[in-house]
Amino acid sequence: MNYKRIYLSLWALLAALACIGQNNRPYTASFIGRMGVDTVLVETYTMMNNHLYGKAFIRVPEDYIGEFSIHFYPDGSIREFNINAMSPINSSLPFEAKSGAFEYRLNMNCRNDTCTYYNSEVGRNSEKLIHHPTRKIDFVGGWVPLISLMEWQCQRLARSGLQTLPLKMINHNIGVYDIGVRYRAKNKIIFGGPFLEYTTISVNQDSRIESLDGIGTPWNYYVTKHPPIDIDAMAKRMSKTPGIGIPSPTESLQASIQQSKITLTYGRPYKRGRPIFGGVVPYDSLWRTGANGRTTITLGNDIKIEKRVLPKGVYSIYSIPKMREWVLIFSTDLKNWPTDPDRTKELLAVRIPIQKSSDIKQQFTIELKETQKGGQLIFMWDDVVATADFEIVRQ
Repeated sequence: MNYKRIYLSLWALLAALACIGQNNRPYTASFIGRMGVDTVLVETYTMMNNHLYGKAFIRVPEDYIGEFSIHFYPDGSIREFNINAMSPINSSLPFEAKSGAFEYRLNMNCRNDTCTYYNSEVGRNSEKLIHHPTRKIDFVGGWVPLISLMEWQCQRLARSGLQTLPLKMINHNIGVYDIGVRYRAKNKIIFGGPFLEYTTISVNQDSRIESLDGIGTPWNYYVTKHPPIDIDAMAKRMSKTPGIGIPSPTESLQASIQQSKITLTYGRPYKRGRPIFGGVVPYDSLWRTGANGRTTITLGNDIKIEKRVLPKGVYSIYSIPKMREWVLIFSTDLKNWPTDPDRTKELLAVRIPIQKSSDIKQQFTIELKETQKGGQLIFMWDDVVATADFEIVRQ
């Protein structure tokens, strides 16, 4: 009898069993996400087999605890996604929102080439059903993303042996978008796509997130990893401090310029101690010129900017901030989400000057001002003032 061969075989079997046991052991950690000086989320999660579950204390638009559970197909795509909004004071009780419509339960399952949401909202007597035709979904986006779901994608990328892994992202209100993860270096992974811009993730040798830099993306968070945090205890403590509220409240203004009515609607993000232009708003990149939904302008008359006429009507406003000037863009695209507009619908683009100001604007501000010759569109944030002069064209 070959005892040596038997011994080696047993050793290999025990080693394999040990590996299986290690893979099946739950892995638990926490993330803290900050928007400038403000903490916007604290997330504690567990990964085990094809399950990801945990709690997140979320501070926008109000303080609440999100209890989440995700089950994946063997290929790593999402089979079921569930998140419940619970009270930050007592996570056994449902969250009671004060700011209008709020989804208390967000439930999604993906099967038969369709992902279906079964959402519960306050004031509705029945579930809100939303169907999105798609063969698979890998990531769920929203106001505050689950960082652990990003880490899941980093793990998938590492296991795949590929340099790039295409992904499908869903937002129940907006739709399905192509994104992906790819290696930029051994310990750097890029996450995102045209819809999201791109987040830089630093990972350790096990492809787990150490930190995440989303500055310059729609999320604009900086995230760090920590040992497991008691979400309930932290939520009780932090919910007693002043809340963050809506990070970029929407505002509308109306002005009569040379007896012509002009209306503007836009989201107003805050500085929050961050560098804005060249940071939160990257140079030489298309910006929605605000936050959240699109920035829109309604013109009661034709106007002339830089000797070019813009017909009366409704337009979305985009810009490309540069170090010494901006490119101001008026688009007829009023359908696509503003981080992924239809560039073919840009009707007019003009260069406008900027100035540096000692009056630091903590919140992005657009003003309409009447002048002797017409009017001005003035964009102000941080220490930058960009001005577009225009004239009213009479019929």
